[in-house]
Amino acid sequence: MTGNRDRSSTVEILLLLVILAAGFAVRVYDLKDPPLDFHATRQLRSAILSRAFYYQDASNADLSLVSQSKTLAQLETYEPPIMEWLVSRVNLMIGQDVFWTGRIFSAFFWSLGGLFLYLIVQKLASGWSGLISLLIYFFLPMSVIMSRSFQPDPWMCCWVIVFAWSCLRWTGDPSWGNTALCGMLGAIAILSKLFAVFFVAIMFLGALLGMVRKPDFAKTLLKGMVAGIIMVTPAFIYYLLQNTDASASFWSTWVVSLSGLIGTGEFYARWIAMIKGITGLILPLLAICGVILMETRYFPVFTGWWVGVLIFGLVFPYQTITHEYYSLILIPLVAISVAPILQLIVEKAATSRKWTQYGIGIAVSLAAFYGAYAAMGTLRATDYGLEPASWRKVADAIPQDELFIALTGDYGMRLNYFGWRSPSRMWPDANDVALATLQGKPQEGFESFFAAQTEGMKYFLITADTELARQPLLQQALERFPIYREGNGFKLYNLSELSAP
Repeated sequence: MTGNRDRSSTVEILLLLVILAAGFAVRVYDLKDPPLDFHATRQLRSAILSRAFYYQDASNADLSLVSQSKTLAQLETYEPPIMEWLVSRVNLMIGQDVFWTGRIFSAFFWSLGGLFLYLIVQKLASGWSGLISLLIYFFLPMSVIMSRSFQPDPWMCCWVIVFAWSCLRWTGDPSWGNTALCGMLGAIAILSKLFAVFFVAIMFLGALLGMVRKPDFAKTLLKGMVAGIIMVTPAFIYYLLQNTDASASFWSTWVVSLSGLIGTGEFYARWIAMIKGITGLILPLLAICGVILMETRYFPVFTGWWVGVLIFGLVFPYQTITHEYYSLILIPLVAISVAPILQLIVEKAATSRKWTQYGIGIAVSLAAFYGAYAAMGTLRATDYGLEPASWRKVADAIPQDELFIALTGDYGMRLNYFGWRSPSRMWPDANDVALATLQGKPQEGFESFFAAQTEGMKYFLITADTELARQPLLQQALERFPIYREGNGFKLYNLSELSAP
C-alpha cells in the first residue's frame, strides 16, 4: 500500500511539473508579436512606462531618448508601476528594451500562481483534484489570452492566490509569523493593483469570522487587526497620501458617476454575458456548489472571496461589463472553488474500472488540449508584425515640435510606443462620447466643441477611418482644411489653413 501511494505521489508531482511547464509555454507562444492581441491600450501603456525606466538607467543611452521616453511616459497612473520597473530591469540585463519580456513576466507569475493554487486545492481535496483545477486555471482559452498580457492584472491575481494560501495557513495556525506573512502578502497584492483590496480584505474578514468560536479569539482578533494594518498601510501611503488627486478623480469618474448602471437590467445581462465569455456558465455554478460543500474552516474564506468579487462588480459596473481583464480573478477563484465537486468525481472514479479511469483522464486531457489549441489558434490568426513600421511612418509624417490633435485607436498608445510621438490632445471616439453621456457629461454643441478641442493645434491626425465615418459632423468640419500629408491608413489635416473653395 505504501508503495502504491509513493508511486501515485510521484506521478502527481510529475504531472504537476508538466502542467506548470505547459501552462507557461502556451502563454509565450507567438512571443514577439506586438502586444496588440488583447486590450492594446493597457498593454502598450505598461510597455511605455517600462521603456522610460529602461532608458533612465541604461548606460550610454542617447540623452534625447532618455528625455523623450520620460515625456512620453507621462501617463495617468493609478497603481505604482512596480511591474513595469521590474520588467525594465530584465531588459537592462539583456541590453535592449523589448515588450515581450513583459509577456514572459506575466506568464511566469501566472504559473507561480498556479503552483500556489495547487497547494490550496490540496487542502480542500486530493492531489488529483488539484491537477484538474490546475488544468482549468491554465487552459481555459480566455485564461491563456488574458494572463499573458503585459499589464498588472495577471500578477495581481498571482498575489491574491498566494495571499489566499497564506490566509488558509493563518486560519490553521494564527501565529505571529503567519500573521506577518499574511499581512505582507496582502499588502503586495493590494499595492500591485488597488482592486485587489476587495478580494483580499473580504477574504481575510471571512477567515476572521470563521474563527470566532475558537479559543483565545481575542488574541486572534488582535493578530487579525495587526495583519489588516500591514495589508493596507503601503496602499494608504501611495494612493491617499502621495496620489490624493488622482485617487479622488478616479473615484469620481469611474465609481460615483457610473453607479447608476447597477440599477439597470442591461448591466446584469452584460455581466452574465461577460462571465460566460471567460469561464462559461457551468463552471461558476459548479464552483458555487463547491464552496457550499467545503469544510467549515474553509467555507468563510472562499465565501469572502466570492463576496469580494460581487462587491467589486457592483462598485465598478462599467469596467466589469466592458473590460474582460477586470474579471480575470474569476478564473483562479472558479478553479479553486470547483475542487470539492471534482473530488466527488475523483472518488467515484477511484472505485470504477481502470478503463473508466483512463477514459476520464483522456477526456480531461483532451479538454485541456482543446482549450490551449483554441487560444493558440486565436493568436496564430492575427499577425501584428507590420504595425511598428506602419506607425513609425505615421510619426515621421507629423512635423516635429508641432501640436496636433488625433482621432486614433488605443488613445494614441500605438503612435506613442511605436512612433515615439504622442498627440497633444485626443478627439473622442463614439465610445468616449457614450461614456461621457453615461457619466452625465454629454458633449456640447459640435462647433463650439470642435473649436475648443482644436484651439492651438496645428494638425489633425486621422488614423481611424471607420470611426471618422461614424462622426459625419467631424468629417464635414475637416473638409474645410487641406490634407497636409496622407499615407496608408492615415491623413494629416493642416488646421492653420483653409482649403481652396
